[in-house]
Amino acid sequence: MRLFQLPVLMLMALAPTALAAQPIDESRISFPAGATGTTLKGRIAGEQITDYLLNARAGQSMTIDFAPSNASGYFNLMIGNDPAAIHVGSTSGNHYKGVLPKDGDYRIRVYLMRNAARRGEAADFTLKVAIGAAASATEAAPAPDPAGGDFADGLSGGPDWWQVTGVAAHDTLNVRAGPGTSNGVIGKLANGDRVRNRGCSMNGETRWCHVEMPGDQPLSGWVAGRYLAEAGAPAAAPGPEAHGSIPCALASGQPMGSCSFRASRGTGGTASIWIALPGGGERYLDFREGRLVGSDPGTTVSHMREADLNMILVDGHERYEIPDAVLYGG
Repeated sequence: MRLFQLPVLMLMALAPTALAAQPIDESRISFPAGATGTTLKGRIAGEQITDYLLNARAGQSMTIDFAPSNASGYFNLMIGNDPAAIHVGSTSGNHYKGVLPKDGDYRIRVYLMRNAARRGEAADFTLKVAIGAAASATEAAPAPDPAGGDFADGLSGGPDWWQVTGVAAHDTLNVRAGPGTSNGVIGKLANGDRVRNRGCSMNGETRWCHVEMPGDQPLSGWVAGRYLAEAGAPAAAPGPEAHGSIPCALASGQPMGSCSFRASRGTGGTASIWIALPGGGERYLDFREGRLVGSDPGTTVSHMREADLNMILVDGHERYEIPDAVLYGG
């Protein structure tokens, strides 16, 4: 584990701006008699957070579908009061299905991304939650690695793996929440990225493919099929994640402080970085060949370099200073 401690740059001779406390409403979910699930409707506005608690047992399956009216609305899933989410909506999408690891309360946290919250935006939402019976040992076991067997079948078709190709220089390929440009962008891919084939379908005259980039924080979504070519399985993943702290400030006029981060690195300046926000949640930054190519949906980002330091500005007020050592290792 590495800890990066750097001199704080860009200090401003202004008093710190206090971050507003985020109000949290909490309620417990109950299913109708004889039912295995329920549908809830609600509304959040500004920095409001709503937590839904549901008691479940280890081995049961949980399915969550969250549909907000505002594209900046998401949910996280946590175990009890543990702040480490097992599902982060802003990076993994507004659908979750998984086998629960332990008995106890599970917390579904509904929120607006910070940029939308600070603008006082609101979101009406529908939250569908279902609990299934405990999985058998076979059902609970992880799926076999497609690199060691045949994944493609008559429904999905094509090879097990695609490689992104044909994207213009210094550009990236949008990964969307659904097959079509009307769906929101949830991630970015670059030429050479290897993705698992989850099947393709037509939307009008365009072939869209459901793909998944494996790893500690997998990305799953839809891309235009014309940018995919058949490929072999990717090489083994790089070494363990890096952890540490970087200078940060989350409000205009606020002196730089320190935020903890974790980074999953590839090669040549390719890295996915998650920065822990003091008010809860994480800021996601995606780099390809040392260039910032993406962040959380709905955010506006800019990237400027000073020597070996990457100066990142998010939504005009969040500032992060990320050294090349975080992106490249060393």
